[in-house]
Amino acid sequence: MRAMRIKGYKVGGWLMVLALVVLLQPISDSVNMDRLVLGLRNPTPMTKLIEFDPTAITGVIAGAILGGFREIGASMLWMKTFELWDSGEGASLKALNLMRTVTLLDPHWLEPWRITGWHLAYNLYVETDDPKRRAEFLRLGVNALKEGISWNPNRYDLYFELGWTYFDKIKDYPEAAKWLGAAIQFEHPQYVERLIAHGWERVPDMPRALDWYDYCIKRDPEDGTAYGATLTIRERYSYAWRFVEEGKYDQAIEEINRCLAVSPRSTLALHMKGYIYERAGRLQQALDAWELAAANAALDFHARTKVARISERLGRPVPEYASDIFIERERRAATGKGKMVVPKPQDFK
Repeated sequence: MRAMRIKGYKVGGWLMVLALVVLLQPISDSVNMDRLVLGLRNPTPMTKLIEFDPTAITGVIAGAILGGFREIGASMLWMKTFELWDSGEGASLKALNLMRTVTLLDPHWLEPWRITGWHLAYNLYVETDDPKRRAEFLRLGVNALKEGISWNPNRYDLYFELGWTYFDKIKDYPEAAKWLGAAIQFEHPQYVERLIAHGWERVPDMPRALDWYDYCIKRDPEDGTAYGATLTIRERYSYAWRFVEEGKYDQAIEEINRCLAVSPRSTLALHMKGYIYERAGRLQQALDAWELAAANAALDFHARTKVARISERLGRPVPEYASDIFIERERRAATGKGKMVVPKPQDFK
């Protein structure tokens, strides 16, 4: 009897261990991918099989991998993708599989990574009207660029491409700031810092925007674009921002309405109005302001995400036009990817 009891305890113990392994596996996978992207873990050939169609690995590709002709095979397949573009099949999953095969064969060749990320987040994104499918293409495009970074962590290019995708396509400006901030650790064009500043304007977060514009001016006192932007922020938005910080929301709205009377389609002013109403807890008015911003510019995904989030808080259905970007952002937030360390200008002095 005692032996059976001991055996039962052992079985129970192993079941508990197995359950813990299953529960911790998603966390382990997430940590491993983060370490890969941050350059803390070396990528391996198997890494390239993540989210990759294995049917794309033909006998020719396998022979190139095993025979040491990876770069030659990659170049030949890359030429094949140009043939698909010329024949009108460039925006297809067939072209995508070829591109991903090239990244498998020659992961240190930057152009295929850049084009693959762009193809997913831009081309394939517009090929469907299904919000969930669009969100999936965005996710795959972002992950392709992160995977490329894991192979090339000491190069400017893919950090910038990823930051630009967040800035230009997803309109997730804090996430864009993170990756653009990583890009400026290496030799880079001067406009990258201005992109970071411009993103913070649109959040809006005017103090952070001014920090980055001031950083641009210190680097280059003749940077007229950065100098003009600081004047615009201080003349048009600084008083409203000060009222917000003091909790004087009605006065802040009055200031922004003065700006909108002059420039009714100003994206920055519309975003500020939505932000002020949110800070004041006036969610219906905030929703109205963000809807106006979303209607003002069809590609204002930042405003569309705000519309989606506030609609949920008010217990209303998420408008279809706002759902695709929202789905991707919420997925990332739900897996802990929404928490990030955002760079500051002083980090690069």
